Parts: sequence; C-alpha cells; structure tokens
Amino acid sequence: MGFPRLKPALLLIMLSVTGLASAAGKCDRVIATGAADNPPFLWRDPQHPERLIGASADLLRQITDAIDLKLEILYTGDADKALDEVRSGRVDIFAGAPLSIERLEELDFVHPAVAELETLPWVRRDHVWFYGSREDLIGRAGAYVSSSRFGSQFDAFARDSLRLQSTPNLTQALQNLLVGESDYVLHERYSAMAQADTLGLLDDLLPLDPPVLSQGLHLAVSHDSACNDAWLRGKLALHMTQLRAAGVPRALLMKNVDLWKSQQLAPASAGQD
Repeated sequence: MGFPRLKPALLLIMLSVTGLASAAGKCDRVIATGAADNPPFLWRDPQHPERLIGASADLLRQITDAIDLKLEILYTGDADKALDEVRSGRVDIFAGAPLSIERLEELDFVHPAVAELETLPWVRRDHVWFYGSREDLIGRAGAYVSSSRFGSQFDAFARDSLRLQSTPNLTQALQNLLVGESDYVLHERYSAMAQADTLGLLDDLLPLDPPVLSQGLHLAVSHDSACNDAWLRGKLALHMTQLRAAGVPRALLMKNVDLWKSQQLAPASAGQD
C-alpha cells in the first residue's frame, strides 16, 4: 500500500518548518572558557572564582544575548587545560584563541577577531632608544614572561638574534626593567597596560611601536561541540563584524583595564561574605 502524496503547498510548509528548526541551532545554551590569567581579556571573577570575566567575556555575552543563547563562561584551569576542555567538546567555545595552523584541525575560528594581540617592547620612559623594527632589539637585554607564546617564526628569530631572559610573571619583569636589569620587556599591549597601571608604573613605562608580533584573538568553536553548526558560526561572525565596526571591543578593553585595576587595589576582604 503506497503512502499518500502530499499536496505541493503542504510539502512546502513542512520543508520550511524543518528548515527553520535547523536554522535555529541545536542548543539554547553554550559554555565558554579561555586563558584565565590574561587581563583585561579574561581573568577569574574574585567574587565567583568558578567564572571568568573580562573584555572577551563581555563581548561574547553581548552576542549570545542578541541571539537568545544562555551563556556560562567558566574557569577550567590554565590556557592549556582550557584548550583541552574545548578540544574535547566538553566546553563549546574558547573565548580568545590566537589562530594557528595546528588549532584549525580542532576549532572553527570566528572572523573577524575580537582584537589584535600586539606584542611590543615596553621600555623605561626615561631610557627610550631608537626603535623601528624587531631588528633594533638585537644587542639589547630583553625579558619576557615564561608563559608567553610568540609563535615558531618569532621564536626562531629570538633564539638566533636576541638576548632574552624569561621571568615567572609580568610584575617581576616590569620591576626588573625599572631597576635597569633589562632594556625592554616583550609583552602584549593591553595586558601590560593593565598590570603596569595596577602597580602604579604606567607613567614610568612606554610601549614602542610597531609591534614585533601581531596575532588575531578569536572566538573559536570546538569541532566536537554539540552546538557547532552553521547557524551559530554565522551568527557569531555577523555580530562580531557589527561590534568591531562600532568600536565595541576596544571600548570593552579599556573598561576592563579599569575594572582589573579597581579589583587589584580593593581591600583583600572586599566581596567576601
């Protein structure tokens, strides 16, 4: 016995409904994480340490609010551990990933970037020297934070041509710079600005342009996320384009520089019950 044939109009309606269901995405909630020690982009919320806050979190929340998705931005460990959680699909989105060939096999990167990560030399304001490119660093004593990642190309240049000393954290690197133990510190623009401002050193330091390295910082969706579909990727890209055109990411970065500073200067008991 054959099945009844649907009238063309009814068939069209059914196909349209199916298409709308598909276009609406597979889920109504996404979980994000990222590098938790990277203010003003991301850091742990002092009042809720299981959560991440910062410019990347604010930007992603603006997008998910606009497309009616619930969002949780969770602390999952250091950058490597956070990446493992996203690669596995247990977490849907990495909020702030530098694009690399290796990561393309695991993540779908949203374009345009949240911001450009610009690594440049920071120097003492009273000891500025001629600088026009990374070649002008040759022969000078430099420092960097041991957890920094510059990429294989710059790593090769630094290994062959530069005198670089690693330090465990940015605070120590900047303090060593001010007492003359190094001529410059290589670090990302906004992160160094936030830390220097918190330490009260911003007026004593100066970033030199152009950057020695510039990398896009992207929202990236796990290949193994149940929420990864064309609808979500398209919406993320559309809203990211609109927000970049309106200058929103830079405004959020400056807002979060101020927030980070206020939190660091707050009494240790602030926010505790």
